[in-house]
Amino acid sequence: MNAHIKRIEVKIPAAEAGNINAQFELARLYHNADHIEADPKAAFKWYSMAAETGHVGAQYFVGTMYASGEAVRQDNFRASEWYRLVSNLGRHADAQLALGDLYFKGQGVPHGYAEALSWYRKSALRGHPVAQYRLGAMYAEGYAGGLNAVEAYKWFTLAMKGKNQIIAYDSRFNPEAALSRLAAGMNRNQIKLAREAAEIFLPQ
Repeated sequence: MNAHIKRIEVKIPAAEAGNINAQFELARLYHNADHIEADPKAAFKWYSMAAETGHVGAQYFVGTMYASGEAVRQDNFRASEWYRLVSNLGRHADAQLALGDLYFKGQGVPHGYAEALSWYRKSALRGHPVAQYRLGAMYAEGYAGGLNAVEAYKWFTLAMKGKNQIIAYDSRFNPEAALSRLAAGMNRNQIKLAREAAEIFLPQ
């Protein structure tokens, strides 16, 4: 018997008995499986069951599946509801980032840069490198009430620690290039202030 299938079969009794951790783990097995064993519909079913009884990780993945339209009709509004729930209750950095993206693009929620900025900041403060990059970009491109080069440089500097994760998220995002472009229009004192702010940053 395939080892992956065996792991699935081992989880099913506990999941069917209502164990939310088993439900989540079973959903992950179906969701992360390769080729034949992959079953997005089963993953969504078990994520949903665990999500309804309060599993934060499951709530996030229900949101991602609604956002992508995987195994369910795409619905960014429903995605935003799940992201908001897990963001508020679980302080989930990935969900906060995703909610920021929805507000930035106006998908499923009213278009709003101020709201996007707020959610990016919450995620960035928790140390999420992609959110740190997005926040830096908003300050650099004037979406936060005008150009703020020092804040932008600070967040791009922090994002550099997760450069590979950022590029994997979106190959167009490059914090190193963003820093170089920004620095060209800054003076030494501004760069010094930004670097000092980045050095004392502690994730919340």
